[in-house]
Amino acid sequence: MGAGWWGGVGWERFGWVRWLRAGAKPGGRSILARVTLWRRLTPPIAEPFLLRGDHSLDLVSVSGPEAGSYLHGQLSANVTNLSVGQCVHTLLLQPQGKMVAWARLIRTAEESFVLAVDTGGGAAMVERLNRFKLRTKCEIATDTVSIIAVRASETIPDLGSPVADDATLRFIPLLWANLAGVDVIADAAGGDLGDSLASIEERDDLIEALRIAAGIPAHGREITERTIPAELGVVDLSTDFSKGCYVGQELVARMDSRGNNAPRQIRVVSGLGPVPEAGEVVVDDSGEAQVEIGSLSSVAGVSDGWVALASIKRAGLEAASVSVRNQPVQVG
Repeated sequence: MGAGWWGGVGWERFGWVRWLRAGAKPGGRSILARVTLWRRLTPPIAEPFLLRGDHSLDLVSVSGPEAGSYLHGQLSANVTNLSVGQCVHTLLLQPQGKMVAWARLIRTAEESFVLAVDTGGGAAMVERLNRFKLRTKCEIATDTVSIIAVRASETIPDLGSPVADDATLRFIPLLWANLAGVDVIADAAGGDLGDSLASIEERDDLIEALRIAAGIPAHGREITERTIPAELGVVDLSTDFSKGCYVGQELVARMDSRGNNAPRQIRVVSGLGPVPEAGEVVVDDSGEAQVEIGSLSSVAGVSDGWVALASIKRAGLEAASVSVRNQPVQVG
């Protein structure tokens, strides 16, 4: 499944495939290198890989003559600098600085924007955005759409490509630091594009596992109304510290000045054997007595093992020996 395989399915006919290759940094660490236990699985996860899976996203649309200026004052990203077709990560926060949602923001036209968020996050975003929209000339709505999630281990420089056609969103770049990918709107995946997508190996079971191994938080799991942004490891990816004020900025700026020294951090945990459930505790057992240092929030089975995300207390981040259900695990 190397470079020749890519060419064999005719991907270069579709400009958006360049985004798929651009999702990971050239020369960056392999997604699987983050979780070394994956290489001990039976069978191991092979590289390079190109996978797809059926998924869904909430799309929050914001449109109107004042949409850009309004979102600029609400989101952590620099909205006014976005060109049509550009996509960036952004945070939407409560006034106290805690999370509402982490989303990808796409400018689909001069006065139109779309925020793509995990299913379930759209309603929370609309409620929060409408609360501060007094006399603002923009319309806000949300819809849940089916997408085809494509994930790859390729690490090729960004060549760029528009994501929208006549203000209609066709696909959303993944923009993760260590995994390439794209989320294609299923309704836009007809004709030759649909045929090419169908030729990719379907592995719904690995799509979630790859998200977890990449350390990417999900709405309703790692991201709740009690979460502060510094716990998630996405602040630098999602925030323009020179843009000026936005709602919830104070906590983000204060934590950044302290080196994002959050009381808890989201970390990748992996182990072999039976798959634990979300909510299982993570224990530091390097001392005379076991000490609970966190709990699993997202879990996915992989071959004869599993990978998870866990909220780990700062005091437990350097634990020499860690276990879940009395089985040793690796914390990345």
